[in-house]
Amino acid sequence: MRIPNPELERKIRMECRDLLLEKEPEEIGMRDIAAKCGVSATTIYYYYADKDALFEAIKLDFLAAMDARIRVGVQGASGAREKLRAGLAAFRDWALENPRVALLVMGRLKPNLTASKDELARYYRSNDFAMELLDAAVAEGSAKISDTKLASALCIAALWGAIEAVLLNRTHPDYWNKETYFTDRMIDMLVAQATGAGGNV
Repeated sequence: MRIPNPELERKIRMECRDLLLEKEPEEIGMRDIAAKCGVSATTIYYYYADKDALFEAIKLDFLAAMDARIRVGVQGASGAREKLRAGLAAFRDWALENPRVALLVMGRLKPNLTASKDELARYYRSNDFAMELLDAAVAEGSAKISDTKLASALCIAALWGAIEAVLLNRTHPDYWNKETYFTDRMIDMLVAQATGAGGNV
């Protein structure tokens, strides 16, 4: 009976992560991962059922790093409204500093459509955190929102759309090299909308 080797599993994830930073997910096979790790494909299968399971593990690693960055980003802000803005800005900063990772996490890696409710919670910690910030804004009277879950999901989706537009040069060319300026305007709009300054959700 084979004994799991945590160091080898960590190496598999690191080497596969490096491959994902170089190639599209569909261009990578288990044999490519095995060759990069210096092991057989059978060894990879001992740790992961298939490449999608391995990609999922890496995606969760990326998301954990993103979540940590967002929580650090709000620490210096005072007031729930300011914390919301700081959290959205931290998400934007993480994405602009790690564009390839952001594009993988937010679109290129397949969603886990069979995940349980508990498993899904790991994917949406940032959404839940945004909802907590909006709940706090409502409690302190700086926002009037009837559905903070919807408002937080819309904030993140809309901001990601703006981020993706500048990362992929899919907005007006005047803003291709003004990523922070462009996305700051979106953050301002979202905070105003979510906290009731531009209408209620």
